[in-house]
Amino acid sequence: MNIFSPEFILASFLIFVRVAGVIASAPFFGSQMFPNQVKVFFAVVVTIMLYPVIPMQGAVIAPNITALELVIAIVKELLVGVTMGLIGQIIFGGVQLGGQFVSIQIGLGFANIVDPLTQNQNALVSQLLILFGTVLFLGIGGEQIYLRAMQKSFEVIPIGNMDFSMAAPVFMDMAGQLFIVGIQIAAPFIVVLFLMDLSFAIFARIMPQANVFFIALPLKVLIGLSMLLLVMPYIPVAFNQFFQILFDYLSRIMETIGP
Repeated sequence: MNIFSPEFILASFLIFVRVAGVIASAPFFGSQMFPNQVKVFFAVVVTIMLYPVIPMQGAVIAPNITALELVIAIVKELLVGVTMGLIGQIIFGGVQLGGQFVSIQIGLGFANIVDPLTQNQNALVSQLLILFGTVLFLGIGGEQIYLRAMQKSFEVIPIGNMDFSMAAPVFMDMAGQLFIVGIQIAAPFIVVLFLMDLSFAIFARIMPQANVFFIALPLKVLIGLSMLLLVMPYIPVAFNQFFQILFDYLSRIMETIGP
């Protein structure tokens, strides 16, 4: 194919749109630490790298395409890329939700710090888990898996040939997974601290003159931080399972919206 032909230019641009959608929304790639110029440059480089390995049937644009059809194709490619990126964000959103549950339970819900990845304020435990999860994500080669998923998406979902009509159940399932991940992370803390609150309630009934709130708050912080130290060695195992869910959903969503 002539690189100066309209078909080649349009196909390259649509590939760039899908890749840019993934980079703008995927974990780590979409971090606010990276300037937009860097993200655009990286999207261009990935597009150039992917084009030779994309099947021809996945990179062919009709020469007689109209302006309206081109706009629709651009929107579709952007939706495919953003959908692939948001799958990872759902997992990290669940981690953030679980960290907020833990922070509230141990009495640190008021302690917020700025997340360098998103420039938003997160609870202290949430930020710790997100940074830990990001390191593990990079440690297991999550960015490479996303790059391979982008290449595979053009095999499963050719340019301009996707169908979102059957994707709603998958999106609902992914949204539910956010709460499942959060509850799984916070469950040990919720159970232990609930029993602790129950014990303090019984203690308050036995000794009404005691200042239970003055005693309970530092003890909850101490027990919560101690539990956090105890479960830290097992967090990589949990994150590996979460990331496996992420990669499974990537394959599932591509098969769902493919022709």
